[in-house]
Amino acid sequence: MTAPEAAPPADLMDISIFSNDAEMPLLDELRTTDPVHWNPPSDLGPGFWALTRYADVKAAAYDNERLSSASGTQIVERKVEGKLASLHNMDDPEHAALRKIAVPHLRAVKIKQWQDTIDEAVTHLLDDAEAQDGPFDMVHAVSARLPMLVLSRVLGVPAADAPKMVDWTNRLTSSDPADRVDEASLAEARDEVMGYFERLTEMRRREPTNDLVSVLANGEIEGRRLTWDELAAYYIVLVAAGNETARHAVSGGTILFDRHPESWEHLVTSPAETRTAVEEILRWVTPVAAMRRTALVPLRIGERDIAAGDKVVLWFSAANRDPEVFDDPHEFRIGRTPNEHLTFGWGVHFCLGAHLARAEVRSFFAEAIRRRLRFEVTGDPVRVHHNIFRGWTNLPVRVVQG
Repeated sequence: MTAPEAAPPADLMDISIFSNDAEMPLLDELRTTDPVHWNPPSDLGPGFWALTRYADVKAAAYDNERLSSASGTQIVERKVEGKLASLHNMDDPEHAALRKIAVPHLRAVKIKQWQDTIDEAVTHLLDDAEAQDGPFDMVHAVSARLPMLVLSRVLGVPAADAPKMVDWTNRLTSSDPADRVDEASLAEARDEVMGYFERLTEMRRREPTNDLVSVLANGEIEGRRLTWDELAAYYIVLVAAGNETARHAVSGGTILFDRHPESWEHLVTSPAETRTAVEEILRWVTPVAAMRRTALVPLRIGERDIAAGDKVVLWFSAANRDPEVFDDPHEFRIGRTPNEHLTFGWGVHFCLGAHLARAEVRSFFAEAIRRRLRFEVTGDPVRVHHNIFRGWTNLPVRVVQG
């Protein structure tokens, strides 16, 4: 591999760029001047090629035969699932065989059967929000709880244990990748998740019910049940990844509507357009900003020669702001059509929970619109200190009626 001679304008492994909400100008610059950019190694992980153009990112996501996920999909050399091989960090045919077990349970038609559960969770959270006396943290009170309340029901976790799901996902996905001390906390959370779901798996194998744990616990590949390691990795990914998109889209949408009150007022009078508005929220936020691949063979992307073994990072957040695809990409347009964003990825690793996340975000904003209940941001939102997730750890708000 031969790296370009020019020094990089900034280091995409500098997490402060992201926590300071300053990455978009940098990604715009790279897309224009160096769209297949070599980012040097750091103490957080190896160097990588950063793809920022929509066409390159989409093609790379589709090219699973030459760009592998098996060596890890996180930029930082630290996997949420530890040493276990998960769907994220796996190639076909193993990936396809494992994914096939859960896909029927998470198809759009199946999610419609969970709509009452989703609406019930939204009603509960909005009732709590309306009961708040003064400002409160939107992330803690609403955004982080919604996907976990829903996912706990989908998985078959008793309602009383749903708060554990919120705690686990906070510790698994929102930890600072630069904090080496946090490794112990990450391992502890992982062990708690595995211990809990091991017990639940045993229960569902004895007495299956209509939930996803029952599907996985009794699912088979080539006539055999999944091993415990396969199940454990599945559960950890579902708890972790099942949270990020809806959580950060609800927070990000709240921020966007606060900045663009005219868009909110438009939806109050035209609620049928909420579905289109949610797609724009998903594009604008892009909760999972990037995923990594490893080149299995030498290949050429743009004007760069990529060597076998090189890391290639697909910046979905940059692709979703590519002016070659989206007019005025940094503008928030609730009526944007077409809107073929890459928020859920592309190809064989397209997000397993995309339909569920969409349903959760749509239900939340649709019900808030129906109630004419708006969230006014009362302080500075705090971004997650991470370069993979575009989200917020704190969002001070108060409820405004009307």
